Amino acid sequence: MTHDLKSCFFEVGAGGAGGPGPLSQGKLSEQHPIGWYGMKIKITGGRLYDPAQGINGAEQDLFIAGDRIVESLPQPDRVIEARGRVVAPAGIELRGQVATYGLNFLRLWGRFPSLTELGRLYAAAGYTHVHEPLLTLYTAGYVHRQLAALPLVDTSASLALNLRDLDDSLKSPNHLEELGQAVKALQEKTRALDLRLLEPFVRYRQPFYSHRTLDAAQTLETLTRLALRCELRFSLEAAPEVLEAPLPEPRVFHLAALGRALTNPRRLDQALAHLDRGGTADLGFPCQAAGGAAEKPVKVDLGWYHPLNLTPDAGADAGAAALRLARQYQGPNLAFSVDGPVRRPEAALSSWWARLRDRRPGAGADEPPDREFSLWDWVWATRTLPARLLGLADRGHLAPGARADVALFDLPPDTPPSRWADCIARCRTLLKAGTVVIEDFALVQPDAPKATYYRRTGAAAGPLLAEICQYRSFRPENLWVTDELGGDWVGLD
Repeated sequence: MTHDLKSCFFEVGAGGAGGPGPLSQGKLSEQHPIGWYGMKIKITGGRLYDPAQGINGAEQDLFIAGDRIVESLPQPDRVIEARGRVVAPAGIELRGQVATYGLNFLRLWGRFPSLTELGRLYAAAGYTHVHEPLLTLYTAGYVHRQLAALPLVDTSASLALNLRDLDDSLKSPNHLEELGQAVKALQEKTRALDLRLLEPFVRYRQPFYSHRTLDAAQTLETLTRLALRCELRFSLEAAPEVLEAPLPEPRVFHLAALGRALTNPRRLDQALAHLDRGGTADLGFPCQAAGGAAEKPVKVDLGWYHPLNLTPDAGADAGAAALRLARQYQGPNLAFSVDGPVRRPEAALSSWWARLRDRRPGAGADEPPDREFSLWDWVWATRTLPARLLGLADRGHLAPGARADVALFDLPPDTPPSRWADCIARCRTLLKAGTVVIEDFALVQPDAPKATYYRRTGAAAGPLLAEICQYRSFRPENLWVTDELGGDWVGLD
């Protein structure tokens, strides 16, 4: 089946019941050995949800051979009974701040889970891929070391560009081709899957550098020309000034953590206009800060104009604007995500999804929802669309040929909607590349293979990149990510 990906800002094919308490350590079944590559599995009687194929709760069997989903199997090695359960693609976390520089300070103070705990929590929630949004030119090696230590789930990262490194070139439209090659080279040398901008402007506090300042409107216009000419795409961290500045071509920019930018009704209308014009976004639901609201904030300086806050305060009104946007937008271009490090990933999005489903007037927003969120919407926003946005063409759907990343949830048809969020917070069974990782809510494959995905650009290091590397306290060329700094590596073209 050919999937129409034109609703997204790029085409993937062209590039890339609640259960028991804490996750327990299970035992491998002697009767049904698991984790075999090449094993043939039949998942029978489940209710499949796969928006990419138009499947909305149909009861049908799913067949797996090795690490791939197949049309059918004459004699499976194992049958997994799924009657009364939801069968969906495994989750893909678009904004999993698990390896951001500075998080180890929170871990040392006991304010954030260890990497081992986080990997297990994501697997327990039915996720097989986590995308770190904040890898920088100088922290790439550190971030990849952290991602390599995250068990069970595959990983990837965004290269968060600091436009101060590129300010002279951004002011000179004659150098766009060279600038594009330099950016692509940086992306490959840092083993990043995509590009991200936290601050789409250049500002200096010292008056001496005032001539190098670029406002958001200028910068976004130049970046649009750069993207169209050099086939680049950017994830742009949302802010009120980003929504205020015109985006000449919305499909060039994916707006990340959009909820934080919706400071008034006008911003909400601007966000809806971006989505209606074909742009994509993720909501960025605020969650409880990693250290709790009463703790002192933890901020790290990563070279941008503003420091990065690792413990954002999710106040009583936080997220109301994101809820309003989700309820008003009727199209396919809005993904679910969280904003900031999250202690309990298995509960974060399910709790927000429960609020989205609450149709009582005044329940978490100023008005009742314009739409009723379904399991179809949940799968699309947490699996199908994130896979397309990251260029993971064989994830986020259950079509033959897809990688067999499948999650089963205890959610019988007669389950009241008020209980759905509890049911989808924990998966009963999780398969990753055809290997059973979670069974009966227990972790049975703690050493499941994993990989880190990045984009192969093929760009050569030219004079501009050499200039970027020349005048720095830390020399970026000494910090390029090599094979031994993480992995196993999977490069996407």
